[in-house]
Amino acid sequence: MDYGSAISKVIPGTFVPDIGAATKLDERPNVGPIPGGAAGVTGIGETQAPSFKDTVKSMLADVNDKVNASDQAQRDLASGKTNDLQKVVTSVEEANLALNFTMAMRTKLLEAYQEVSRMQL
Repeated sequence: MDYGSAISKVIPGTFVPDIGAATKLDERPNVGPIPGGAAGVTGIGETQAPSFKDTVKSMLADVNDKVNASDQAQRDLASGKTNDLQKVVTSVEEANLALNFTMAMRTKLLEAYQEVSRMQL
């Protein structure tokens, strides 16, 4: 399931997408080697999966694109370039949900980092 589909299934008032309600997902975790290997070297012919950093970067870029598109739609409505109020409201709400989801992820990542930093070696 892609990011946009997950965001579109967010129940109002929560930040957790209801992914399992509409589709049956395989409950088993996808277990495999860490992308990039232990030393960051892949074998010949292997394709390297995107890193966590690249995934977060692309998600943040997507959220930024949604916010910018929403801002442009609002400007177009205010200047009279468009009369499609439904499109404007949809883009604003989509940007709002994406930003809320991103902030919830940020909070969870910070909490995880703080918990790991409190661990004793």
